[in-house]
Amino acid sequence: MRRHGRTGAAPTRRRLWLSESSRGRVTPAELFFDLVFVFVVTQVTHAVETHPGWEGLLKALFPLVVVWWMFSGFGWLTNAVRPDAVPVRLLLTLAMMCFFIMGLDVPYAFEPDGWAFPLAYLAVVAIHGLVYLTADAPSARQAILRNMPFNAAAGVLVLVAPHVPDAWGWVCWAAAVPLLYLSPFLGRIRGFVIEPHHFVERHALLLIVALGESVVAIGIGAESSESHAVDASLAFGVVLGIAVATGLWWVYFDGDESRAEAEFEKATERRRQMLAYYAFTGAHLVMITGVVLVAAGITDAIHHLGGHTNRWWLGCGTAVFLLGHALYRGLLNSGRTGDRLVGAGCAVPLGVAAAFAGWFAMVAVVAVLATVAAVDHRRALRT
Repeated sequence: MRRHGRTGAAPTRRRLWLSESSRGRVTPAELFFDLVFVFVVTQVTHAVETHPGWEGLLKALFPLVVVWWMFSGFGWLTNAVRPDAVPVRLLLTLAMMCFFIMGLDVPYAFEPDGWAFPLAYLAVVAIHGLVYLTADAPSARQAILRNMPFNAAAGVLVLVAPHVPDAWGWVCWAAAVPLLYLSPFLGRIRGFVIEPHHFVERHALLLIVALGESVVAIGIGAESSESHAVDASLAFGVVLGIAVATGLWWVYFDGDESRAEAEFEKATERRRQMLAYYAFTGAHLVMITGVVLVAAGITDAIHHLGGHTNRWWLGCGTAVFLLGHALYRGLLNSGRTGDRLVGAGCAVPLGVAAAFAGWFAMVAVVAVLATVAAVDHRRALRT
């Protein structure tokens, strides 16, 4: 009887960590967790705006790349460990706090005073690994043990970077990024469990969260305008800003999710892991970088609606987003890529040529995105 009692108690203790409910669906806990990413993207966008030029751009994007690696890693994590149990939710909440601190410190990540950024990052690595070790798949637990040292080593490099001469600081950041993104191959990517529907839906929702920054950028640009009340000119700028954000959304969300999920379902376990890495962690980073540049461009264009705006942000951001989506589609065989590539090639020169007025720059980008979306939609209807 005692033996039976101990055996019966084990599943109860295990349910403190694991739940079989909501398998294959993104849970409200994950949606709440992802909200903090809006703030990170907002901070990166603000850093791009306030420090135009290559150095400012790199100082904004390096932290984004590092944050995205771990944020995407939590998408892999909740694919293996459902966040239905109280301890998991509490640890995810703690990770949210750390991500928010990292977002606050994005402008100072390259300075000695920015010590909170790497320390919060290392705390996130520890939380991520701890929760992963509760996964019911032994292969997933072994996989994270192989990859955690690389995540931690990148954090140490970022921690050291502000305290060495500038040139060596850049070397530390430049080494941290490939250390992270090559870690699946250095530590072997095999073993991670990928559930197709959840993985596709989670990253689609993450992109929605990132696109929220392009909407926030409209309000930031409007607030920085000379007139506080909405006049006809400002209303026109807001309409164009929403049109740009809608264009980005439409390009991505036009049936790709179901096609991507179908490709995932057909793939072998090894191919699923590679698709998850290249098409989601990789290609989505490219698209989010594009969203950041577009958001900075929208803010600047609304602020300088009738005058010269930045020549590169809107056009280059749109091109980067389209190239990222073409990469995503090409890897998953989820749609045509030619129109995205042509659109990317047109967006940059059009953005430069239209920079004499903020409103015209937004019109040019809207024209490119609307053409790409319309052509793709019509072709999809014919097939």
